[in-house]
Amino acid sequence: TKGLEKDWLVGTPAARWRQQQEAEVTGANPAYHCHSYSQAYENRQREQHQARRKLCVASVICTFFMIAEITGKYVCGHIAGSLAVLSDAAHILVDLTGFLISLLSLCLTSKPPTKQCTFGWHRAEILGALMSMIIVWMVTGVLIYLACMRLLHPDYDIDATVMLITSACAVLTNILLSLILHQTGPGHNHGAQALSNASLQAAFVHAIGDLFQSISVLISALIIFFKPQYKIADPICTFVFSIFVLATTITILRDILTILMEGTSKGFAYDAVKARILTVEKVESVHDLHVWALTMNQTALSAHIATADSTDSQKILRDVTQALFEQYSFHSVTIQIESGQDQKPDCVFCQEPRD
Repeated sequence: TKGLEKDWLVGTPAARWRQQQEAEVTGANPAYHCHSYSQAYENRQREQHQARRKLCVASVICTFFMIAEITGKYVCGHIAGSLAVLSDAAHILVDLTGFLISLLSLCLTSKPPTKQCTFGWHRAEILGALMSMIIVWMVTGVLIYLACMRLLHPDYDIDATVMLITSACAVLTNILLSLILHQTGPGHNHGAQALSNASLQAAFVHAIGDLFQSISVLISALIIFFKPQYKIADPICTFVFSIFVLATTITILRDILTILMEGTSKGFAYDAVKARILTVEKVESVHDLHVWALTMNQTALSAHIATADSTDSQKILRDVTQALFEQYSFHSVTIQIESGQDQKPDCVFCQEPRD
């Protein structure tokens, strides 16, 4: 058992890092591999497993509630007549669709890289999240239009009792979905990223949006139950809380657009990354530095480094790679070592980017 445990520990990134450290102390020349310090693969596998599990559980709960809601309406013999209840049911259907899209995108991201998609299929996760957000905006837009029509033509009836029961169940269901889909991760640790999955974050935004919508239904149901003459509360609540639903999508839409525009992820400040590289011994300057996100927690880096002593380039490469992986959770790091004498100050590609 101890032998098997020892063999397993040797294969971990932490064990490989310790072996290299011990070899440097003893003066040995260990075999160097460019991905020895990276834990990106292990983190990615753990993140995808967690996301798939949560999305599957949420899909089952969502399907169960939809069936119960439809059955309840047929048992009652009619729909409550509330636009708010109708919008709540529509959002649950959209949620289920979004969950399935997220699961499909996770399946695509697990595919290995190809010669055409050399980084793999990681961006499928981002495209799936974007599609989910577009669906939310489309459905919310339709509901806002229907709410405006009811404000202009108030000739409708509402069964407040059915509306109250349905909305109370919806609130409880959406609270449960929000708790299941909420992502928790470690605190800030020198740029290390929590296991943030775009598909799971999009699903969480769906659930929060539905929670707001369900609360609006519950509020309007209580008003109409005690004051039937105030049935106008139904379209008003639908309109007001639809604005809240759209507001919940702004943050994730900003993150999605940043990734699609090859932007830098949160926790990876350009100046801080550059300063970290410059702390390595014999590194004179850094230029052509690029830090971009493949997904919300898959960040890549490439840079050109000018050194004073090009004869020891392999050690400098190893030291820079180690320094970056010790402080940041990069998916991949590509470093090009150059001589300080070969630099051209007027080169367009070597200029610092604007703030």
